[in-house]
Parts: sequence; structure tokens; C-alpha cells
Amino acid sequence: MHNRQSGAAHVPIMFFLILLVMFLGALTFGYMTQTKNNELIKATQQAKDDLRSLQLKDLLVEHYVEDLGNVVKKPGAYEGRARVDYQGQTLGYPGLINPNQLKEVLDTAANNAGVSQASSLENLLGAMIAKINTQAQRIKDIELARDTAITDKNQSDAKFTVVKGEADQRARTSEQDLEQTRTDFEAAKQDQANLLATLRANLNSKVDELTSYKEQALAERKDLEGQIAMLKTQLSAMTEQVALIQPPNVPDGQVIVAENGIAKAYINLGKKDMLQPGTVFRVKSRTEDKVKGYARVTRVEDERAEVQLYDFIDPVGDWARPGDRLFNDLYTPRMTRTIYLMGRFSAPYGHENVTNMLRRLGNKVVSKMGPGVDLVILGNNPVNEAGDGFAEVKDSEEFKLANELRVEFTYLPKIADLIRL
Repeated sequence: MHNRQSGAAHVPIMFFLILLVMFLGALTFGYMTQTKNNELIKATQQAKDDLRSLQLKDLLVEHYVEDLGNVVKKPGAYEGRARVDYQGQTLGYPGLINPNQLKEVLDTAANNAGVSQASSLENLLGAMIAKINTQAQRIKDIELARDTAITDKNQSDAKFTVVKGEADQRARTSEQDLEQTRTDFEAAKQDQANLLATLRANLNSKVDELTSYKEQALAERKDLEGQIAMLKTQLSAMTEQVALIQPPNVPDGQVIVAENGIAKAYINLGKKDMLQPGTVFRVKSRTEDKVKGYARVTRVEDERAEVQLYDFIDPVGDWARPGDRLFNDLYTPRMTRTIYLMGRFSAPYGHENVTNMLRRLGNKVVSKMGPGVDLVILGNNPVNEAGDGFAEVKDSEEFKLANELRVEFTYLPKIADLIRL
């Protein structure tokens, strides 16, 4: 009886414990559910607050864009930045501005205003304002200068009025003086006419006298011009002669190759020096001026010439040597002489023979004495006009002309040893 009562009491306690556990589980589940609900409520409220904030910010942006558009008054569209995918999103705010168009407007305004493109709107406006202020100052300066000019003009007008009155008064006085002057002028004019007639008569007399003087002066001038022409001719002839004449102790050339007993040698003159075959040189040693022999050119090369040696005074002890000097009165290296034969030339040195020989040696022989002749070879006295005697060659007009032209003279016997016919 006692056991059955104990078992009956044990069953309710277990059931109570199960109920208690279930109650606690339900209570715990309810608490957790309530906690999550509170968190969701808070998150929902926070999301609502964030949404409201974003909506207000979006409204603020919309108002900002609209107000900015109302200020700029440049409606357009904004498509975003390049290389960014906006997933098809666009802006539809009123007064929306295209930044590129706005920049283009600002750049155009800067160019039109004549200022540099600034990095910001403030800098651009500052530059424009500075330029406007500068122009305004220039306008003030111009207006000030204009006002000064107007003041000066008014003062000048007042002075002009005074000066004009004085000028009118002086004009009236001058008119009266002019009338008196005109009367005096007519009287003086008559006196001048009388004086002019007298002077004209004197002038005619002086003109006749001047004509006589002119004729005399022309005659004197003609004579002077003739003398000047003669002097110029003499100067030209003397210039050419100076170019030809060498001092007596200056040789025309020298021996460069020679051996004792050999009649052939070489000299330092050639074609470059206008040397001709047949030219005869007097040979002198380097230390003495006496002629010790002769050298006749037999062959001419460019830089040298071959000569034949002959008539040496001492062919054994004083034959031609290298360095011996060469002289010829009819030859000058690299020059051509113009020669005139004056007087009578007889055999064997007849006029034609001597002329041909001189020309073969490279000289120019003329048939008439005149300017350009630099050497006259004098022969014997010519036959006189009557044909019964001889006239002095020094009394001839040709000789006098040669003297006036300062031509060099030489006698045929003096150069006979240089001419081999």
C-alpha cells in the first residue's frame, strides 16, 4: 500500500518538471524572438531615418542644382564622367547645367574680355573686374584730358576773340599804310625803271667785254689743255719706262750651269720671262763690272734657257761660272719694249735688218715716234732735205718729241755687240 502511493506521487513530479522545462524553453524562445524583433525594429527605424536623410539630401541637391541653374541660366544635360558605368541612371533636376558647355562659355567670355583663362570662376571674374577697373580708370583719365582740352579751348576761344579784334584793328591800319606804300612803290618803280635802263646799257657793254674775255680764255684754255695732254702723255711714257728700267747694277739673269772649256751653259731665264732665242747677254762676274764674255740664247725652256758662250777675254782662267751675271740693254724680263729707230742706219746694220733682229728678240718696233715708245736707238745723222749734206739728228722734230716724252736714248754702236745679224 505504501509503494503504490510513492509511485503515484513520483509521476506528477516528472510531469511538472517536463512542463517546467517546456515553459522555460518557451520563455527563452519568446525572449530571443522579442530581442530579434527589437533589433529589426531598430534597423527598420534606422533605415527609415537614413532614407529620410538621403531624401532630404537629394532634395537639397535638387534645390541647389535648380538654384544654380536659375543663376547661370544655361540649361543642359549631364551624362556623367567617361569610363564610369552608371547602369543607365540619369539626372532630371530642373536647371541642370552641362559642365563642358559652362566651361566653353567661360573660355569664350575670357577670350572676348581679353584676359587669360583662369583656373576658377573667382579668378576669371577677378581678372575681368581688374580689366574693367583699368579701363574705367583710362576712361576717367580720358574724360579728365577731355575736360582739360575743353577748358583750354574755351580759353583759346576767348584769347582768339581778343586777338581777332586787335588783328582787325591792325588790318585797317595796315590797309592805310599799304595805300601809302603803293604810292611810294609806284614812284620807286619809275626810278628803278630808269636805273634799270642805265644798268642794261652798262650790262650790254660788260657782255661785249665778257665775250672778248671768254674768247681769250678759251684760247688760253685750249693751249693749257694741249700742254696738259702733253704732260699726261709724258707721265704715261715715263711710267712705262720706269717699269722697264732697272738700275745698271741689277742683272737681267745669271748663269746656273757652266763648265770650263764647254761652250754651252744654262741660265735662269726662260719662256716665263718672255725670252726669245737669239738674245745676246753680256756676261760679268759676281764681283766685277767688266764684261768678260758673251752668251747667246740657242734654246728656250719654261724655266731656263740654253746659251752659247763666246768671245771670252780669258777662256782659260776666267770662263763662265754659275752665278755670273747677265746684262742686255734691249731686254727686260717679262716685259716687251717698244723701240723706235731714229736717224740713218747703214750696212751692215741697215734699218730693215736691225728692225727684224729686234722683233725676233721679242721687241715691238714702231715706224713713228709717239707716246708709248720707251727706247730710241739713234743711228747716224740723216741726209738733209736738199740732199747735199747731213742734218743733225738732234735738231729733228722727232728728237724733240722724244725729249718731251722723256724717252730713253741709246746709240747703235753701244748695243752693236748685242745684235748679231
